[in-house]
Formats: sequence, structure tokens, C-alpha cells
Amino acid sequence: MSDGGGQVGKCEPEGRYEASRNTGIVISTVWVIGLAVAAKGLALVKDIIVAARFGTGFEMDSYLVALTIPGLVIAWIRSPIRSGFVPLFTERLEHDGERKAWNDAGIFVSNLLLILSLITVAAMILAPGLVSLVAPGFGESSHALATSLTRVMVLSILFSAIAGLFANILHCYRNFAIPGLGRPINNVIMILAAIFLTTTHGIHGLAYGVLLGSIAHAAVLLPSIARRAKGFTLRIDFRHPMFLGVMRLALPLFIGMAGAKLDDVVDRIFASMLAEGSISGLSYALRLIELPKEILIVGFATVLFPFFATMAARGQIDELADKLMAAMRIAFFILLPVSIGMAMLGEPFVRLIFQRGAFDDESMKFTVSALLLYTPTIWALGISSIMTSAFVAMKDTKRPVIAGFLRLGLKVGLIFIFLRMFESAGVALSTSVSHVFKLILFFILLPRELRAGRYPALFRSFLATILATAVMAMALHFLSPVAIRIGLESGSLGRQIVALGGMAAVGVGVYLAAARVLARRELAETLKASSSGIGDIITRVRGKK
Repeated sequence: MSDGGGQVGKCEPEGRYEASRNTGIVISTVWVIGLAVAAKGLALVKDIIVAARFGTGFEMDSYLVALTIPGLVIAWIRSPIRSGFVPLFTERLEHDGERKAWNDAGIFVSNLLLILSLITVAAMILAPGLVSLVAPGFGESSHALATSLTRVMVLSILFSAIAGLFANILHCYRNFAIPGLGRPINNVIMILAAIFLTTTHGIHGLAYGVLLGSIAHAAVLLPSIARRAKGFTLRIDFRHPMFLGVMRLALPLFIGMAGAKLDDVVDRIFASMLAEGSISGLSYALRLIELPKEILIVGFATVLFPFFATMAARGQIDELADKLMAAMRIAFFILLPVSIGMAMLGEPFVRLIFQRGAFDDESMKFTVSALLLYTPTIWALGISSIMTSAFVAMKDTKRPVIAGFLRLGLKVGLIFIFLRMFESAGVALSTSVSHVFKLILFFILLPRELRAGRYPALFRSFLATILATAVMAMALHFLSPVAIRIGLESGSLGRQIVALGGMAAVGVGVYLAAARVLARRELAETLKASSSGIGDIITRVRGKK
């Protein structure tokens, strides 16, 4: 059965998957990363248009506060539901067959629809109070605008959460292509909204785009779900074993995600008390930070989780541990140089991407200072995401929750210290330090059977990557004066692109050359994974032709 190129395994009626796991992980990762690149590329285009249209003024601050509220609810529900649903649905497919699995899924979806509908209605009614909680420093006009925008965007909660559940079901079948189309389509709609709807509806046009995008995301997944749904019936039953089982697994993560998403709320609370544009500047910087993380790691973690869940369900713990360590080696090898490169090239990068229209020098100042201090989160959060997949696959949701709350507590404490020193950028520095702290906790708390005897080799690998990255950083440091003279500070867009692209190319070249000497294993693993995935996809495409 296949719904698209992203499926790498076949689900028989008994739910037995016949694809090679090693090949499957690589192929699926390449598919997901390709779709993530398309999605983030479109998201970047959207951000450029929005930045030029609204800059970092009070309208953009109000929009981002309003977006925080449905985003908080969606993330709070989606990740725990995914973590509880995928292992149990996978077990049903493995042991009970598709009809039983889909019957149980239908009851779970029915219960979830009712809960989400009640949450959406409550959020619309409570919108003024929610805005006051998220942005206590807002004035009357900003508060009124944020409330109006919130009441539009909370309608997206229902559609976004259901789209997330549909995607998780397809992931259990190793179908990653169709779910991956949702975000690019969503971003296309947001681009159209930013171009056309904002001309007639102002900042409300973006809110309408959020709602329409969530509807489109769910709609694109519905045909694939309908084709697979054998025995699926809508029936509410809050005592059903499937629902209770998901809730038992998800409850600690519900609590943990409340803590994780309070991270965004904390940022908004403190930034709302600072100068106008602080919220927007932090948001633009975070968008740039999320670009490499989501392209390179979120897709990787998305693919790994159902594979990890299947290995855990079959008791193949040693294989799971080996895959986990390999994934962390590759992730660190890719993400550390990316984060250092973004830190060193932050100002010209922001200037090239955003500085036009309403995005003026003041907007530049907010965004560049935050970007520099956000960069450590790229590698810290990337590796944490992979480790979280392993924790949850082992049905261990308590320890990640504990680590998440400890991180949040540290961040709040650090904000009070750093805010005086760095203003809004102090929020970014607090975020980075707390994510590194959480990663250290993850290494300590990882189940013994996954880490026993494996850390020494892993940390030697990390050291090799650090040394190769240091060589790259020195090369960029000596090259930067030349690049500045050529065009980084030039008003010419073409010269800026050439100068920045040249520095990036030199950085990549120096890093790869250094890795051939200092990090041979990591380079070989990364190249092998990439070439295997691309080669297998080309073979499949030719075979279909």
C-alpha cells in the first residue's frame, strides 16, 4: 500500500513491516528533509514579505502574542498525543491487525474532536484574559488588537490538531511524503494572505491565513486517511482502553509540554514590558534559528520516532541504542558548524534576508542581537529532540518532563539576570543556556540500557566535531574583513549575496577538509547516510518509470 514516495515499508493486514529499517530510515529522512526544505523555504519567503510589510511595530507584536495562544494549545496537545498514540497504534498494527487498530483509532479521534471543540469555544470566550496573561505590558490598543486576532486564530486549533493526528497515523505506515505536504501548502496560503489579504484587512489578513492554512493542512491528509481507514467509526467512549492508554502515556507529557510551551509565554511576558518591537525582533531571530533545526533535525526525529517505537515494541533495545547514538553523532556533526556559522555571519544574514520596507535599522538591532545569542539552541535542541524520541519510544515520559521543568525554572531565573545586561537579547541567552542544561540532564537521565558503555565513543565523536568546527571558525574569522570590503556592508543586493555566499562556501569547504583529518568517522557516516538515501530514492523513481 502506498500513498506517495515517502512510504518505505508495506503494512500487511497483520501490520508486519517488510522494509529494511536501515534503508527505510535513510530514505524516509531524505524525503522528510526535502519536504522540510520546501516548507521552510516558503516560510522564509512569507517572513520576508511580512517583515517588509509590518517590520517590528506594535501590529506585529500584537499578532505574535495572538498567535502564541492557539500555538500553545496546539503544541500542548499535539506532541503528547503523538507520543502516546503512535506506540499504542503501532502495537495494535503489529499484534492485532489493521481493523482492530482502526476501530480503536476511531474512538480516540471521536473523543479528541469533542475535547478540541470545547477548548476552541473556551479560548474564544476567554481571549481578553489570555492576552493579558501572555502580554501584561501591552497598552490598551495593542491588547484590543491582540484579542481580536486571537478570536480568529483559535479556530485553527481544531484543524491543526486533527491534521497532526492524521500525520501520526500515516507515519505509523512509514508514509512521510503525504504528511510532509501539509506544511508547504500551509505556507503557500500564508504567502498569499501576506500579499493579498493584508492589503484589504491589514494584520487581520495574516490571522485569516493561519486559519485557512490549518484547514488546508487537514484537508490534504484526509484522502490518504480515508483510503486506509478499515473499520474506522466515530464513537465517543472515554473509558475505552485505547483512549485511557494514550492518556496514561501522554499525561506526563501534557504537563511537560505545558512547561515547554510556557517557554514562549515567558518570552512574550518579559518582552511585552520592553521597548516596542522586542517581541517581533525575538520572533524574527527565532525563525532564522529554526530554519536549520527544522530542516536538518525535526525531519530526522520525525522519521526516527516510529522506527524507535517499533524496535522498542519488539524488544530490540540494543539496535535502538545503536541507532540513537549514530543519530546523535550525525546531528552534532551537522548542527554545531551550522550554529557557529550563523553566529559569525548573523548580521549580514539578517541584513540580506529582512532589511527592506518597514524592517529598518531599529528592527535590525533587535533581531541581530537576539540571533547571536540564540545560536547554541540549534545543536542543543536538535540533539534533545532525537533523545526525546528514544525516551518516549521506551514509554519513559516522566524524565523528559522533569528535565523540561527544570530547564524552564533555570531560564526564568536567568532572564532576571540577563535582561538587565542585554535587554531583549537576554531572553535569547537565557533560552540557549537553559537548553544546554537540559541536554546535559538528558544524558544523565537516559535509560541505562540505551547508554551503557556507549557514551565514551559518543563524546570522543563530539570532540572530533568540535575540533573540525574550530578550524572552520578560524577561517571565517580571517575571511570576514575581506568579505566586508567586497560587499557585506554594500547597498547592492547582488554583492551582498556574493560575499555572504562566498563566506558560506569557504566555511563548508574548510569544515569538510578539517573533518577528513579530525572527524573521519562522522564525515563518513553523514556522507554514507546522505548518498544511500539519495541513491535509493533515484532507484525507486527509475523503477516506477
